[in-house]
Amino acid sequence: MVVKVLFNLINVNQREKKLEIVFPYGKDWYKLDWEKVPEKFKILYVAALKLQGYKVPDYLKEFERDIIEISDVNIEIELDECEKIAFEYPLGF
Repeated sequence: MVVKVLFNLINVNQREKKLEIVFPYGKDWYKLDWEKVPEKFKILYVAALKLQGYKVPDYLKEFERDIIEISDVNIEIELDECEKIAFEYPLGF
């Protein structure tokens, strides 16, 4: 099932040398491995890093864009590919 989640509700989490996203949907929380994260999110994430004055890491350079469309900041995520997690799931920023 494909769901829409607002970009600003999605957290990027680094755990044990790998990235994932963590987000709420309905009354539950989910995580998704970075490899399965939609490209639209990665492009917006890189733009947000740049706007906040952070250096873009080399592994994210491919998602840098000169111009991006921000009229719709909903990210479509395949919920069946996500893992439901406990609310207390540790975030490792």
